[in-house]
Amino acid sequence: MKTEETLLHENARAEQYKFLSECYHAPDEKLIEMLCSRKDSVQDLLKNIPTIDDLEQLKIEYSRLFLGPFKVLVPPYGSVYLEHERRVMGESTIDVKRWYEKEKLDILIREVPDHIAIELEFMYLLVFKQIEATKDSDSVGAWNYQKKQASFLNTHLGKWAPEFSEKLEASARNGFYKNLARYTRLFVEEDAKGLSTL
Repeated sequence: MKTEETLLHENARAEQYKFLSECYHAPDEKLIEMLCSRKDSVQDLLKNIPTIDDLEQLKIEYSRLFLGPFKVLVPPYGSVYLEHERRVMGESTIDVKRWYEKEKLDILIREVPDHIAIELEFMYLLVFKQIEATKDSDSVGAWNYQKKQASFLNTHLGKWAPEFSEKLEASARNGFYKNLARYTRLFVEEDAKGLSTL
């Protein structure tokens, strides 16, 4: 694959990870604006794109699915799916934090490190760093970031995103979250498969 084609492909991957990450944060006006600005490119993926009139319903559904109040229907944390005890903040969470530290991420994360939105954003960062290395003609650096992506999907996000997505699709009443779940599973599985050939 030529450099220009590689960059186009990797930019598309980075955009998808960033997009998915944004969709798993608590819904607000910013999310609606992002969805509306990308309506043409995401309409086929998510079907009915919510508008500002749907925001209150989206917030209620987000709370019902991911926050409670009595029971969290779809825990958005990797440790719940990867740990035997199925609890938040297990050994896998600590390992995710180590991944972030190795990449010198010195940002304040208001969520548990293995929240779906944070892990998706981390994948975006790894792809972005691969793109930067490619632009700098650093093939070794680009290769190393590809290997990191494959490894992170293999040990974290790719291991639990399918189960999380299936649970979300089954639990969601709102079409946005149902379609988001389906697309997340397909995209992460497909990306992991593509990287597994490295």
